Amino acid sequence: MTTLRVAVAQIPNRVGDLRGNTERIGAAMDWAEHDVEADVLVFPELALTGYGLGDLVLHREFVDDAADALSKLAIRSGRVTTVVSTVERVPPVRWADSRERDVAISAALLCGGEIRGRYIKSLLPFYDVFDEGRHFVPGTQPDALWRIGDVVAGVVICEDMWSADGPPEAQSAAGARVLLVPNASPFHRGKAEGRLATTRAVAVRNGLPVVYVNCVGGQDDLVFDGGSIVVDAQGRLLHRGREFAADRFWLDLEVAPPRVVGRSVTNVHTRPTMRPSPLALEPPREPMGEVEAVWHAITTGLRDFVEHNGFEGVALGLSAGIDSSVAAALAVDAVGAENVFAVAMPSPDTAAAETEDARRLAENLGISFEVIPVQMQAAAEDVPLAVRRRHPEISPLERERHYARARGAVLGAAFGERGYLVLATGNKSEISIGAASLAGDLLGDFAPLKDCPKTLVYELAGYRQERSPVFPPGVLRRPATTQRLGPEHLPDYEILDDIVRRHVEHGEDLSDIVAAGHDPDVALYVLHRFAAAERTRRYAPPGVKVTSRAFGQDSRLPISNAWRTHPRPL
Repeated sequence: MTTLRVAVAQIPNRVGDLRGNTERIGAAMDWAEHDVEADVLVFPELALTGYGLGDLVLHREFVDDAADALSKLAIRSGRVTTVVSTVERVPPVRWADSRERDVAISAALLCGGEIRGRYIKSLLPFYDVFDEGRHFVPGTQPDALWRIGDVVAGVVICEDMWSADGPPEAQSAAGARVLLVPNASPFHRGKAEGRLATTRAVAVRNGLPVVYVNCVGGQDDLVFDGGSIVVDAQGRLLHRGREFAADRFWLDLEVAPPRVVGRSVTNVHTRPTMRPSPLALEPPREPMGEVEAVWHAITTGLRDFVEHNGFEGVALGLSAGIDSSVAAALAVDAVGAENVFAVAMPSPDTAAAETEDARRLAENLGISFEVIPVQMQAAAEDVPLAVRRRHPEISPLERERHYARARGAVLGAAFGERGYLVLATGNKSEISIGAASLAGDLLGDFAPLKDCPKTLVYELAGYRQERSPVFPPGVLRRPATTQRLGPEHLPDYEILDDIVRRHVEHGEDLSDIVAAGHDPDVALYVLHRFAAAERTRRYAPPGVKVTSRAFGQDSRLPISNAWRTHPRPL
């Protein structure tokens, strides 16, 4: 039996922070060298530069700085083979269109003070939130192999592993006995289960253990949840890293039996890796439940957005509706109660019980709270006379929109120029049909609930309430503004959310949704509202992605669009 002592460093994802990332990588290299005495140390994808670079890679100076940082890390390397992913300059290639690209995503193998080799990522995703095909050159050696002591290892990067006939199969066929996989895999609900299933399938299909290393932390609207996993050649889970937290761990991993090597192998080093008595493994930790994972994803994304952009704290309007109440609780877990400021802004139409519930919630959460009333004349009477003559009636819905603008002005004046992040509290259900602006819940700089359907918002409230009952009863049973003032045809949220989920996340249209049991008229009404709401969705600030398809990078519909898959409702 041959074992490889594998160390994993699940480090935070910090885009552009070359100095900080170098320090974190260097500290983990020292740990693996001196404390663990590892054979190999693996970091996540783009650990040196951060993942989610966008057009940063078009700046030559940034790519050159990354190369300098890698050279310094190589000098620091010792006996341990260290797999560090970064970007690097390559000869220009025109591969997907007419534009040449000269940057690639690579995994550098460092050992003995040198860069001993590089693997270039072969499969570049260009779907959902990914646009690597826009920037990078694909690798041309998917079957590259590396000799680490007496073990022939394969190295692939993230997307390379998700194809059933990709680089893992090429490396296994060429003679690899273990697969090392740096990843930057963003979170969405249910992703951890799918990730484990894919890793197990790769291990079983190729008959070799897989070390899957993910990063952790928020990057704008993406959150990386960590949860790095190691499975053996039979697909059995050996270890799971911490979720939503930095982590280091190591294990003695039994590699596959020797195979015929069908291509040349790059020697990283040839020192023996046999360990006579590998240490026993503890049982792998259980994964978080789905709602708990969503809560941690949102708090991680919000915390890192505040920290990375230098905000002093978080502010929000607190109406004692379910959305603003859950947003306030999330903010407390993200940045601490002492850094959260809430303002109730009752209008003359606001019931006193709502303001009192907001006050009680603020006290339960331990956050700063003030009441600043808003008046109708601050917004409605500024409407030009010609418009008022043509449209003399002010509906309850229009009144609420006027108050919403007044509340937004209060938050902007009080916090926007003073270094605080103002939270928008809109949810996915209302954003999807263009109703999110009814209560001013698109006004802000970051929307923690942007990808949470209303039904999930209530699940999040239930999860938080189980920890300690912070929400007053009125918060949990108060009708939503959209239901109270919105169109009479709007269905209950359970129905609305299922229609939106099917349409957005699974690409289902009217016939599919009706076949699933929904009323044709209701489905037609929702789809029509959805198609007309793209302009409103564009107003929304960034927010944490928690479903398989969010509004933002995932969804790129034209605003001006006359085509429909269904007739307009009467």
